[in-house]
Amino acid sequence: MISRFDLYDFIANLILGLAFLWCLQVLAGQMDWNLPLEFDGGLAETSILVALGYITGLLLQGLSQGFVEKHILKPLWKGFPSERWLLPEDKHFSDEYKERLLCLIADRFKVAVKPNLSPDLAPDYARELRLKKNRELFYLCYHDVGQDHLRLLTLNAQYGLFRGLLTMFSMLTLFSLVGLLWALLARQDQVASFGIWSVLSATLAVIAYARCKKRGEDFAQSVFYLFMVKASNSPSTDEQM
Repeated sequence: MISRFDLYDFIANLILGLAFLWCLQVLAGQMDWNLPLEFDGGLAETSILVALGYITGLLLQGLSQGFVEKHILKPLWKGFPSERWLLPEDKHFSDEYKERLLCLIADRFKVAVKPNLSPDLAPDYARELRLKKNRELFYLCYHDVGQDHLRLLTLNAQYGLFRGLLTMFSMLTLFSLVGLLWALLARQDQVASFGIWSVLSATLAVIAYARCKKRGEDFAQSVFYLFMVKASNSPSTDEQM
């Protein structure tokens, strides 16, 4: 199972990288720039292109995880679903569901499910501590249900792919807008072409964002659901003793 997802990861990164390089080549060509990329070359050129595509895909995924996810998505979502949904004020889960889930976590792992907060803490800092605690609880659940679970692997891989696509189309939108500005100043005949690229890239970025958000939520929901089913059907540690 793991080898299949290693192959999927390779293909996903390769496709992401090749698509990005091809779009860059087209945009550069409209500005009369020639990139040293051969999409119709022989075996040697194709091998180099595959290597460059895979490396580019890895770099895009690194940028999407290290910058887009950390500095854009997480602040925009006010925390990942896995950590935000366990907050007392969050309404995604019912109060009864959250109480049952936290009780199962406490019983299974023998850990405190709420951080020990001082009453004089600033609200924002207290919220960050709660999110950190919830993140730790989520990873306990994730490891307990099994990281090699097929559905979880699929959802997590799709989340990473759509996050990479969001990064790619956002960058292409920026490049297209720069090209549009250049065309307005120097090449009026290319204005329509760069305008289409800008609109298309921005639209695809919005779609990729929506799918990324949905897959992230599906992943968190599935982990909690699978944990509740497993923990509810398993005897507690006290009963085993």
